[in-house]
Amino acid sequence: MAQMTRTLDATIRPHFRPLYQQAPLDPDQENPRSVAEHMLRLNCVRLWYALRSLNQKQKFAIVRTTVEADEARRNAALATLPQIGSLSLDPDLPIPRYLTALDTHLMAGSYYSEKHQQDMTAGAVYDRAIGIHNMGSQGGLNDDAGRSIATWIQARFPDLKPRRILDMGCTVGHFTLPFKEAFPDAEVHAIDVAAPCLRFGHARARALGAEVHFHQMNAEATAFPDQHFDLVVSRILLHETSLPAVRNIFRECFRLLSPGGATLHSDAPQFDELDAYTASLRHWDTHHNNEPFMERFYQLPLETLYQDAGFGPARTFRSFVPGLFFQAHPRPAAASRNPGGRYFVSGARR
Repeated sequence: MAQMTRTLDATIRPHFRPLYQQAPLDPDQENPRSVAEHMLRLNCVRLWYALRSLNQKQKFAIVRTTVEADEARRNAALATLPQIGSLSLDPDLPIPRYLTALDTHLMAGSYYSEKHQQDMTAGAVYDRAIGIHNMGSQGGLNDDAGRSIATWIQARFPDLKPRRILDMGCTVGHFTLPFKEAFPDAEVHAIDVAAPCLRFGHARARALGAEVHFHQMNAEATAFPDQHFDLVVSRILLHETSLPAVRNIFRECFRLLSPGGATLHSDAPQFDELDAYTASLRHWDTHHNNEPFMERFYQLPLETLYQDAGFGPARTFRSFVPGLFFQAHPRPAAASRNPGGRYFVSGARR
């Protein structure tokens, strides 16, 4: 990332005037959108956008081919797994429009489409494709974010001894299962709107010996009782939704939490944590990777939104959590989607 920023400073900014008959970008006034728009005037940057989009589509297509070919073996293995945890599906649950309006991440059919009532293809595709996307930086089980953040919570909030934990937008449980390991006495629940991902997530948890309860629910309005959880978490959920949805999710977290409980949401860093060039790289995701809320979300005043949901001003927090896998297996920045080896988190305590 530092090398790319130096390239911007040394190569692109000085040539704005002769190339486009305009003044160079002023580092004191530039913003993520202006940087992206200026850079997109360069052929090399447009090519980078096109190659990223093509790579994203081909990655999912190739992985889907292998997953579909492996369906019979996967189903046979499923029959041998221990009956632990649970899976509760709601075929009548409406899929939010912010998910049905497009194929998220350019994944054909998105994450909720299914061919039959036992289909878990979308979950299996995601499980394999995310390891490719992260270039192995999340460990063999793609669970470093969960392990790192659960460990951080234990150190940051030593008084928090959760009896029940909820993971919102769990997909296949990469983030969920480490919380069961970190808090073995807790009852762990995970929700998502995508049935194929929940089926795969439950099978994966059974295969790994983790007792987790998976439910098909919308994080904006769950069916759990008031104050039912002591810890509510999510990982890369919020930027896939909408502003009304984020407000609803934060209000739901407040409703679900017991007194003294905590909610924590991990996503990419807010733009106020980044320089304009680094933030501008999200332009591709927003406009070409079917994540239209991304740029807007990363500019939201999270602390204000937590307070609007009912959390006290002094009860909010944000931080960067060091990645445990990265610390144990350092690698060049170019070999990782998370070159800093850390995760941005925000949250609040009730």
